[in-house]
Amino acid sequence: YARTIAVSLALLLGACATLPVGGVTEPTGPATIPAAPVNLGDWRNASEAATLGAFQEGVSGRYGAGLPIASVSGDLRRNDFNCTAAPPRAEGNRGDPPAQVCRKTTTASGCTHTWQVHLFDAGGDGRLARTRGLYDRRCGNDGLLGGPG
Repeated sequence: YARTIAVSLALLLGACATLPVGGVTEPTGPATIPAAPVNLGDWRNASEAATLGAFQEGVSGRYGAGLPIASVSGDLRRNDFNCTAAPPRAEGNRGDPPAQVCRKTTTASGCTHTWQVHLFDAGGDGRLARTRGLYDRRCGNDGLLGGPG
């Protein structure tokens, strides 16, 4: 019976785990930033969802928790991203705003591709706590996220 109770408790606790939502992930990368270029995904051939998934995975795997945010944004700038401090949230807005927002835009074959990396500093110590990778593709008269323009 003890084994059954232990397994049941483990399953119950696993069911209560919180999963990342909206691409916010805990960085899993190394303690140093790789020299290779940032992986943007196969944006020329893959679907928007596949490109987003590859980009999110690449960002969280590239930057380890605890890296200085200045180093991470410096690496993104070397990869042609424009980085700025995120504007403060208006009072009453929920959520934790990112410390930095880095954006890269490329136009090819009639489509505009935009990648963003949000860098979060939960402790206020200038160290990376988590990332959010975003990708959007607009073609022709498409509006934001592929909707009407």
